[in-house]
Amino acid sequence: MMVSIGIPIYNADQYLRLAIDSVLKQTYYNFELLLVNDGSSDNSLEIMNSYDDPRIKIINDGVNKGLIYRLNEMINLSTGKYFARMDADDIMFPDRIEKQLELLLSNSEIDLVFGDAVSIDKENQVLGYKKSFAVNNKNDVLKGIYPIHPTVMAKREVLLNNPYKEGFIQMEDMELWYRLIEVNCFQNLNCPLLFYREDGSNNSRKHLKMIKGKLRFAETYKTGVISKMKLVSISYVKYIIYLILEKLEKEHILLNKRFQNLTPIEKVSFEKQLDLIKGGTV
Repeated sequence: MMVSIGIPIYNADQYLRLAIDSVLKQTYYNFELLLVNDGSSDNSLEIMNSYDDPRIKIINDGVNKGLIYRLNEMINLSTGKYFARMDADDIMFPDRIEKQLELLLSNSEIDLVFGDAVSIDKENQVLGYKKSFAVNNKNDVLKGIYPIHPTVMAKREVLLNNPYKEGFIQMEDMELWYRLIEVNCFQNLNCPLLFYREDGSNNSRKHLKMIKGKLRFAETYKTGVISKMKLVSISYVKYIIYLILEKLEKEHILLNKRFQNLTPIEKVSFEKQLDLIKGGTV
C-alpha cells in the first residue's frame, strides 16, 4: 500500500458523506481510508457502515478519546508508506493525493507536503482562499507560519517516530511542526488541495482552551518570557474579542479574516469544482 488516508470523526454526520465521497473519487486510487469514530453520538457510524469499498477500514471502540489520541491511532494503524489526513467536514480536491504523492516520489528528501485550501461555510458556499506559506524554521512556526493541518501528507515513518503529544490543546499541529521543521524537509505545493470548512461557532471557548496549550508549549520549549507572553496574549486577546462578538452575534467579522478574498471569476471557478464533486462527477 502506497498511501493511507485518515479521517478522525466525532459527530460529523452533516458533512461526513461528502468528505468520504471526495476521498473515494480521487484520481489516485491505490490507498486505504481509515475512518476512526471517536465515540460519536449522532449518525456518523451509520454513514461509515453504509459504504461497500474494500479500501475503507472502520475503527470504532465507542469511546470519546479526543483528537490527539485518534491522530496517533490512525498513524499507528495505517499501512501505507505515506500518510495523509483531513477532517470529517472538509472536501478533497479530486487530484489532491495524486499531486502530493507525485512530489514526494520525485524527491526522497522531502518528508512532508502541504498546500492551500478554499474556505467554505456550513452550507458549502465558497468564502475565500486560505494561502499557505513556506515553513523554514522554528521562528516561522512561532510566528504562526505553518502548514494548514488537514492538507498535510507525510512519510508515515516520520509521523510514527514523532507522534502528536497530549496536553497541547487546540495546537497539537503547531507543536508537531515545531519539533519537525529543523530536522525534516517541508515542501509547500502552493495550490489548493481541499475545501476547508470554516466554523464560526464557539471560537471564544477554543481560544480559551488554546491558552492552556500555549502555556504548556512555552514551558516545554523554554521559549523565553517575551515569547511566552506573546503566545499567550494573542490567544487571550482573541478570546475576549470573540466572546464580545459572539454576544453581539457578529462572529463573521473575525471569521472573514481567516481567508483572502477571491475575484468573482475565481469564486465561480471554485464553485463549479465543488459542484462537480458534490454532484458525483469529477
